[in-house]
Amino acid sequence: MNCWELLRAKSAAILLVGCYSAVAIAQTYTADPGTWRPVAYSDLTFPRGEAESFASLWQDRLDESNRKSAPIDPGGLNMSIAVGNRGASEWHFSINFQTKLVAFSVLSTPYLCTDEYPSPTQGIRIKVCPSRLATFENNSYSAIDGAACFVEKTPGAPAEDSTATVTYAAYDIPTRTIRLRYTVSHQEIDRCAQSVPLHPENAVR
Repeated sequence: MNCWELLRAKSAAILLVGCYSAVAIAQTYTADPGTWRPVAYSDLTFPRGEAESFASLWQDRLDESNRKSAPIDPGGLNMSIAVGNRGASEWHFSINFQTKLVAFSVLSTPYLCTDEYPSPTQGIRIKVCPSRLATFENNSYSAIDGAACFVEKTPGAPAEDSTATVTYAAYDIPTRTIRLRYTVSHQEIDRCAQSVPLHPENAVR
């Protein structure tokens, strides 16, 4: 049983602690959480190391995507295991408050993203994909699903400097929200800007 299944099943405290450790990407207290930082990306095709934690967090949606994309060989065998999580990647922003950990992740697969916005640059796609906010605190948790932008470069994307196309996140302390902003070829994508509250009323507990 993976971490997401354990959370949905409200498993015993010792198992929940195990999940906390698996998703604890920020190993130490996050200093200056209000500073804008580039998000981190993981390839989930064949996840290894840190990526395994986020693949576990998204296992239910990855299974859904794999069912839609898995090829069938002439012998009638499902080849999803052989090809991994086809076209799957994610970006994440994690904050360690010492007493709790918050991880916000956005998943991109060929079948789960629901919309696409016009991009100012050919070869760079701006998609709207599933998001998941997981909060681990002591022996409790909350998990909230939503949506957020995922900026994806295709093989035909033009060469750019490292600051041209970036997704940034920061924690706004007064409002207790994760703030998101996106630039594509140094242009702000205002329609993707977003504030994600850590404690919305509809949190699943």
